[in-house]
Amino acid sequence: MIAKKVLLVGSFGVGKTSLIRRFVLNEFSEDYISTIGVRVSAKIMKIQEEEVKLLIWDIAGTYGEEKIPKSYFLGASAAMFVFDVSREETYLDIKNQLDAVKSISGLKNIMLVGNKKDLISDEKLAEIMKIIPISIDLMTSAKEDENVEDAFIKLTLQSLK
Repeated sequence: MIAKKVLLVGSFGVGKTSLIRRFVLNEFSEDYISTIGVRVSAKIMKIQEEEVKLLIWDIAGTYGEEKIPKSYFLGASAAMFVFDVSREETYLDIKNQLDAVKSISGLKNIMLVGNKKDLISDEKLAEIMKIIPISIDLMTSAKEDENVEDAFIKLTLQSLK
């Protein structure tokens, strides 16, 4: 078995913890409890005939110019940047935010995931996808368990590259 450290990053309240809870425990809660610092979860997956112990680092969301400690990023094999499709402020400056995470982490490719798609219409979702200047890997809903497992499978595959 191999272990891979992966990160979930993004603004506060975008649903990083909810995605992890849905994936690891198959649970969802409407209660919002802000992550302070970092929380690590683990799940064993079988991918391409390989058992992978995924160490999922849930990194606290930031407010504006707050800096995330660089030490959180050390040794990461892959990262998922999560934004909230129902909150414009979480994706308006997404290219710069992603570039900052790439710079800090040293990772070349970071998955981009829009969460909370259950809160908006398909038409609004299509509009958002046109606004965002970079390719979105997946749209998810932790609440409705939509594309959550797919997102973590893709993240695991990325960590193996």
